[in-house]
Amino acid sequence: MSDKQKVLVCGDVRGNFKALFTKIEVINKKSGPFDFLLCVGNFFGPTNIELEPYKNGMRHISVPTYVIGPNTEADVEHYPDIDGCEICPNLTYLGRRGLYNSSSGLKIAYISGVENSNSARSSGTYNFNQTDVTAIRDICLKGQPSFRGVDILLSSPWPQDVTNLDPNNPQFKYHGSKLVAWLAAHIKPRYHISGLEDIHYERPPYRNHAPNGDSIEIASRFIGLASVGNTQKKKWLYALNLTPVDRTRLCDLALGTTDETQSPYPLSLLNSKHSNQADDSRNTQFFYDMDSKDDKKRSKNRDGGFHKKPRPEFDQAKCWFCLSSPEVSKHLVISVGAEVYLALAKGGLVDDHFLILPVTHHASLSILPDNVAKEMKAFKKAVAKYYASTDRVPVFFERNYKTSHCQLQAVPVHKNQEPALKETFEEFSQSSNFQLDELPPRTQLEQIAPAGTPYFYVELPSGEMLYHRIRKSFPIQFGREALASDRILDMSDRADWKDCQLDKEEETQLAKKIRQQFQEYDPAA
Repeated sequence: MSDKQKVLVCGDVRGNFKALFTKIEVINKKSGPFDFLLCVGNFFGPTNIELEPYKNGMRHISVPTYVIGPNTEADVEHYPDIDGCEICPNLTYLGRRGLYNSSSGLKIAYISGVENSNSARSSGTYNFNQTDVTAIRDICLKGQPSFRGVDILLSSPWPQDVTNLDPNNPQFKYHGSKLVAWLAAHIKPRYHISGLEDIHYERPPYRNHAPNGDSIEIASRFIGLASVGNTQKKKWLYALNLTPVDRTRLCDLALGTTDETQSPYPLSLLNSKHSNQADDSRNTQFFYDMDSKDDKKRSKNRDGGFHKKPRPEFDQAKCWFCLSSPEVSKHLVISVGAEVYLALAKGGLVDDHFLILPVTHHASLSILPDNVAKEMKAFKKAVAKYYASTDRVPVFFERNYKTSHCQLQAVPVHKNQEPALKETFEEFSQSSNFQLDELPPRTQLEQIAPAGTPYFYVELPSGEMLYHRIRKSFPIQFGREALASDRILDMSDRADWKDCQLDKEEETQLAKKIRQQFQEYDPAA
């Protein structure tokens, strides 16, 4: 069974049920089967007599159909239960708000009605407020420390300012919702579908904002659909073919297109946990303060200017890995270059488990100066050639968490074990309740991990790169545990370096032997 789901979405039906379901039946026979049909905008119209044959069983709806709720007081009566119900066989009203998870894993967020500027939402009404959109955001993010986004967002109103940054410069007018814009910015739908305006508009895809700039974010596509059977023959039906976002490789989600733009919504939308709407002036400030600073680490002085808090100087003499420090275990050093040195790992998984480190103090791979990064690559190539001489391949990994000095670890595994590496790391991450994302080819760590970002990174012999942005806790020995597992090195008793320590004399003799073996590959020789 394919992971891809075939979905149809349509704009306002306005009681034109026969035209809708006849068209769907034809398309389903020709291009289906489709998993479901999703409807936005005004589903019911001034007269709804055409629905009766479907209610009494004389006609059949060929594709399971899901609709969102009323946008006017007059339409409330057509929904037997305002919190969600079956209207007739194969026709379901989703409810006021929520997240629908299909059996295939597709995540569909929805908000019914139109925006209400009042803080309260009365029972049975057709509008939504900040409580509703905040609740949807919380449902989507609950239990998702590595939240990527949702597959589809359904809202009848368009999001405010969605046409911003569209190079096509559309000139039509529409009624946009600030709250829908806030919701879209937070839950990052791959497709956002809206109606009500009787306009067909497909915005160029936009790349979502990364909170704190520390992750790769997916692109979103907004589609406004016209009403069923409109006389101008504007497009009112759209087909999607989607693999659920949580089953899609991150490198595929990260792929850009030639017409991609920045997000039309200001980054300030992500600065608040709640979509507070106390009054109109606050709305404008909260949602669209383009001058707001996203980094609040600056303090204001008495003269009204800003200054950065001074960063304390780092004492390299106290660092265990700065080569000039008396704390360094120099007897483990294998080679020293101009900017980088190679050493044996203390308590290594295997005898030639290496550390590749900058000579002076740099916290992580993601912030290395160009000259240091260049020499780091040279040492990586040398280590790979050294391992290859004994039919082994390197796994490089870095844990930038509870460390102060950049340490790129290199562990060799037999080349026959290479096919099992990626799956093993992914399985171990899942069992530890976090997700490793695959980075697109040629991704640079500095693009996704600014200074101060805690992360785990592994580079496999195939060139594939896996990454996790650490947000809370993280298993310190994770990299070693995955490699020590029975599928790879089969030495689980050596997962903790403290259990593998040698005395200084043994370390010295081992380093001497490895130093001689590495000499012909040494880039610093």
